[in-house]
Amino acid sequence: MRKLFLLFTLCAFAFAACEPATDEAPKGKLTLTSSSVMNFEAIGGAGEITYAFVEEETRAANVEAVCVVDWISNLTVTDNKVTFNVTTNNDAERSATIKVECGNDSFQVMVMQAGATAADVNFTATHVGGTFYGKFLVNGGQTEGFNYFVILSDTQPEAVTSIPAYATEYRFDIYAGESSEFNREVHIPVGTYTIDHSRSCRIGTIDAYQDCSYVYNANGVSAAFKTGTLTVTEDSIVADVTLMNGEVHHVEYNGAPIMEDYSLPTYADVYPVSQYADTLSFDVTGGYMYAYYRGNWFGMDNDVWFMHMIEEKVGFSGVYMIFNFIVPKSAGGFSNPEGYLGEYKLSNPNESLEYTFPAGRLRDDSQQLNAWYMYCINGQIDMSQAAPIVDGTIKVEKVDGNTVITVDGKDDAGNDVKGTFSGIVSEIENQGTVM
Repeated sequence: MRKLFLLFTLCAFAFAACEPATDEAPKGKLTLTSSSVMNFEAIGGAGEITYAFVEEETRAANVEAVCVVDWISNLTVTDNKVTFNVTTNNDAERSATIKVECGNDSFQVMVMQAGATAADVNFTATHVGGTFYGKFLVNGGQTEGFNYFVILSDTQPEAVTSIPAYATEYRFDIYAGESSEFNREVHIPVGTYTIDHSRSCRIGTIDAYQDCSYVYNANGVSAAFKTGTLTVTEDSIVADVTLMNGEVHHVEYNGAPIMEDYSLPTYADVYPVSQYADTLSFDVTGGYMYAYYRGNWFGMDNDVWFMHMIEEKVGFSGVYMIFNFIVPKSAGGFSNPEGYLGEYKLSNPNESLEYTFPAGRLRDDSQQLNAWYMYCINGQIDMSQAAPIVDGTIKVEKVDGNTVITVDGKDDAGNDVKGTFSGIVSEIENQGTVM
């Protein structure tokens, strides 16, 4: 987790397969018929999961199951049944998920195993906080996983940058295979996440580098995690961690894994963000533009071009705009340096995202995302002259050697946002390399 942000940061298990004999997807819905939580003693043993299809006559022939931890082994799928073995546990109690899936139908089962010794600390969380960062850039490329910073607390968390007062908070910097970019309500993806000190940013890991994942006690003192897992299901979160000093902690949260809003206000809590009361107009010529190809940035099998532009490069002043443009992979990726040209409408996650732009919004820490009009004075954004673009159309074209962006949109206060920004794209960079 990045606790400090530069002003102009460039915004932003288990699986199984079903292969029906025909091109038609199976109609039967895969359902769990045994318990969704399975408990094992430290000695381990054999487990069995049963499932059924609502329409048995249309069931698929192949169902597969997988788990990402090595202490659950010998996963075998037979007719309407998954069997597995749990190895002996000589350490602290632990948990993981097994996912069973066919096509778009799936379920997950949590496997919990007692430890050889009891945990030193048992903690029940009553609140889930945090924020969603999406993918970010490391060493010239983007992370493999989508970054969620998860806080399990006994009070409503205040902010990712604050030290809690008189509260206990367990904080996990996890990387998942699913994005929440188009969700107003941030759901933590179901799965098992394991402590990783190497900063790999791989899917299914918890970044434990330095102070990225740790616990704050009620006195505001933090302690880092040495080993452990975080297991998320549809209705619970369970963590088993060992601190650097050898203490074993077991953490449970019973409820849907949905992040709550922070109680401390940020710009993200202000609605509308735009302070304009009338049409917002602009006309910039000779500005400076930057285009960054980010590949499958939103995890939705389309390509993304991030563009930002400033009216006056020297001193970084004047009209400043940012956009995430979603294009089809057929546009050519980074091999087409003008792949961002096109006419865009507002993204609708229930429709094709090709040639659309996500609405401008603020992340919980007030970072501007997706589509914004802003005004800068010596590198500082004046929030009284900033407006997210939440509707309308944006056209990007080449005219007489210049790239011209024409906006006909609306801000979150309902005002028209109209104008053109024309200039030379002076930098094109490939940021779509996956780690």
